[in-house]
Amino acid sequence: MDGEWSAVAVGKDSTKFRGMLRLNETAADIVKLLAKETTPEKVLAAMEKKYPDADRNEIGHSIADILNQLSKEGLLKE
Repeated sequence: MDGEWSAVAVGKDSTKFRGMLRLNETAADIVKLLAKETTPEKVLAAMEKKYPDADRNEIGHSIADILNQLSKEGLLKE
């Protein structure tokens, strides 16, 4: 939507979560990576490449936080 990313539940998951999450740029990048078959290592590597000055542990924590939030809201299937 006009340069912004959002996440919404679809199908039967929409009965659990009836809202929308607005995603910042980092979260949107992670969701785009998750739309393809990937691994945690590939997600981390992609984010390290995009943010080369960021600390690897900080990137890993940010990814974990975003994945936990998406999972908590029923927007992520493992």
